[in-house]
Amino acid sequence: MSATLEIKNLSKTFNKGTINEKIALDHINLTLNEGDFVTVIGGNGAGKSTTIKILSGILLPDSGSCKIGKLTPWKDRKEYVKNIGVVFGQRSQLWWDIPAEDTFDLLKDIYNIP
Repeated sequence: MSATLEIKNLSKTFNKGTINEKIALDHINLTLNEGDFVTVIGGNGAGKSTTIKILSGILLPDSGSCKIGKLTPWKDRKEYVKNIGVVFGQRSQLWWDIPAEDTFDLLKDIYNIP
């Protein structure tokens, strides 16, 4: 079985060449197959959001490769984004006293999403 998602040596540095240079991703590798689940955790500045933004085609990496199926998120963005959903910074959209799944079901109904 071929990998559904394959990241090889993915790197991203912000403010490259400046005194404020920040290495966000340093040659990360990850392979996931259909049906696999992954949780991304880490402290502030660990590269979580940068990784997700690259995987969603929002950011371009400095080096490395990423294939999701046969698509490269930042190269095949128009085709790729038809099949994904990403939520950033929407903590106010989640209610702590109900499960996340119920929150998503409620928002789905509010915004009439099939």
